[in-house]
Amino acid sequence: MSQVFFFSYDAAATPLHGLRRLFSKAGFKSVVPSGGSVAIKLHMGELGNVRYLRPVLVRETVDAVLGCGGKPFLFDTIVNYPSSRKTKDSYLDTAARNGFAEATMKAPIVIADDDDEMKVITVADRLDGTSLTEIKSPRLLLQSSFMVVLSHVKGHDLSGFGGAIKNLAMGCVSRESKRAQHSVNMPIFRDNAECDGCGKCADACPTDAIEVVEGRPSRNDAECTYCSACLLACPSGCWVWPPGAKEKVQVNMAHSARAVVSAFGGRIAYVNFIQDVAPHCDCAAPSGNALIQDVGIAASFDPVAVDKASLDLIDKAPVVAGALAVKPPDILGKLHNTDCLIQLRTAEKLGIGAMQYELITV
Repeated sequence: MSQVFFFSYDAAATPLHGLRRLFSKAGFKSVVPSGGSVAIKLHMGELGNVRYLRPVLVRETVDAVLGCGGKPFLFDTIVNYPSSRKTKDSYLDTAARNGFAEATMKAPIVIADDDDEMKVITVADRLDGTSLTEIKSPRLLLQSSFMVVLSHVKGHDLSGFGGAIKNLAMGCVSRESKRAQHSVNMPIFRDNAECDGCGKCADACPTDAIEVVEGRPSRNDAECTYCSACLLACPSGCWVWPPGAKEKVQVNMAHSARAVVSAFGGRIAYVNFIQDVAPHCDCAAPSGNALIQDVGIAASFDPVAVDKASLDLIDKAPVVAGALAVKPPDILGKLHNTDCLIQLRTAEKLGIGAMQYELITV
């Protein structure tokens, strides 16, 4: 049974003090290599999103790594959809606007894209019909001595929720590998769609794969990058994800996460922040109002256990008045019409963690 260490925001101590206690009690201090490079993996927020992980908590993590003699840097990868984070330069600008800069973090900000040298990792032991055969991850990340994965736990339209598994699966790989995971959710145009030919889907498509022909959208599937910009832009709900897409994406995510973990040889610690739990991802602007009261911080060496503990803590948390029409268990999954545990069950089958855990309050 894996151990998950938990600091409750009901405690008298501040979250910064709680984070320091977690770093010590969870055993992170004993494994951070003195003199070694330490990647701090996080999502630095879409421009206009205000629910992303607070910079002060990231700075506290940087200080903890520095205190162990490690050499930290903040890390993320560019995205596969229209965004303020679609290039290195635009992401660095967005990160700075959101409070992440070397001057304030006391650590370099490193953003990787597909032009960086990549390591190809074969996806072994494929389960549950995954479409993945390999993923690519930046060598500059994999060459780190250690990684600390900081995850803001929140809802997600496709995967139900995003936590440590999603942070590994999507955030630690190339744009090509993100597309491969999302290939199962190419939006389809509903046969009975009440489309007025507004063309907003075509305007939103980053590859110009869609054009409006005689009042109806027509797509060149070979040019689609599975970003779902068309679906999100359509005001009439004419585009939908294929049946089973949400479940298949989660299966792909688990396989991608396993590949990253295997390449790192287990040299990873995980910290989940259960606060500002909005219905949508940090990629969204806006991502919606918080659904529950802030809960606390969970830490573990097991990504499956820390995600499962986070979901359980969310289910037990007081709901913000009027915020939810669904009830536990798995309120985030129900909110997005999927089962959040699919990614965790698959990851457990693949051997990167266990859903059974012991919660230790610090």
